[in-house]
Amino acid sequence: MSFDLFVFERRSCINTSLDIFSYQEKFTEYTEDKDYNSLNGCSDIISSWAKKMFEKFPPMNGEYAPPDEIAYASEESENHLTDYSLGKHGVYCAFSYSVAEKALEYIKSIADEYKVGFYDIQSNDAIFGKGIEILKYRTESHGDTICDLDNIERVIDTLDSIERGTTNRENAFITIWFETDGVESTFVQATPSYKSKGFFKNILYKNKSNDISGYFFEIEKDGALYQTLIKDKNELKEMVRAWCIDRKEPNISKYKKLLDL
Repeated sequence: MSFDLFVFERRSCINTSLDIFSYQEKFTEYTEDKDYNSLNGCSDIISSWAKKMFEKFPPMNGEYAPPDEIAYASEESENHLTDYSLGKHGVYCAFSYSVAEKALEYIKSIADEYKVGFYDIQSNDAIFGKGIEILKYRTESHGDTICDLDNIERVIDTLDSIERGTTNRENAFITIWFETDGVESTFVQATPSYKSKGFFKNILYKNKSNDISGYFFEIEKDGALYQTLIKDKNELKEMVRAWCIDRKEPNISKYKKLLDL
């Protein structure tokens, strides 16, 4: 097992955590026309960053790898050997767990200077890079979590599950927002609109799916919270997708204003 970090160049196309996840997925297909043990074909930024890293965490392979008599001179020197996959605009790094904390702190300390960010694959607080918008969500049973769109859609798919909620007082919900440098932006959220049940209907529907009339969709805008009812779950997912991916806000002219925040 290794301690893995994905380091990426701060380019204009990397603005959100979704951009990072997408680039990491593409990067790990390893389809670039280059030797991933070599700095040849890397951008100037990645080359400069890598050479700085090699000073403290030398590579296992490639032209900058130390000779065996140095690399394996002691347990400490061996533990600092690192497996780098060097792409044009990114690097996948596999450190020994014994130096994980040192590696993480060192990369943080030089990230801004060398114009890179990184994704800590092992962590819930996973992405480091000033100005990056990080998509997060929370639910009635799950705290603040970095996520991608697939995570969000899976949560929406189970909004009407009886395991998550059954009434407007004990309800399932999802709240979604982007966070930049620890500051939360505006948010959207959704919860089922549960139909009330009488005593006999409760018995009849016991252990079955909830009876709902749709999904309340709410959005924060200009210091207030607005709400509408969406009948179809797929429509709800499309609205959330547009808000997350295209950053498209819905037309709230016919929404109900719930309160000032």
